[in-house]
Amino acid sequence: MANDVRTLVENMFAGVSAKDVDAAVAGMADGIQLFDPHYPYSSMNGIAEVREGLTWAFGGMKSMGFDIDRWFTADDGLSVTVEVSTHHVLNAGNRRLDFPQVFVIDTDGNQITSMRAYEPYGPHGITGIGLAVGHRLYRLRHRRKR
Repeated sequence: MANDVRTLVENMFAGVSAKDVDAAVAGMADGIQLFDPHYPYSSMNGIAEVREGLTWAFGGMKSMGFDIDRWFTADDGLSVTVEVSTHHVLNAGNRRLDFPQVFVIDTDGNQITSMRAYEPYGPHGITGIGLAVGHRLYRLRHRRKR
């Protein structure tokens, strides 16, 4: 089971690194719950919201990359925690972003059902200001139905 989960996660990261929405979500359940504070809506519920978030992210990135540093597998083999070294390059100014992240990923053995990203920092400095402004502008133009 753990090898299947590992393959799901590796394929997801490969899809994100290729900036390929279809490949990135191929192993995700329709009802996936994804949390990542880098996105305009940090909580994404369901595959449509995840696709929207990835489309937004890919539009602002020249490249995205993840080196998987460590894996931690739950006793049941269905959940993993992955520590990664992240390497992204922004379209704006070709700014390189290198930072660590941890992802806690749950599966049902066949699909990723939830994923939560954790960073060891809060948005700060000019990047934090830019991210906050970008999020607000995006939310004004792309309001979610309640």
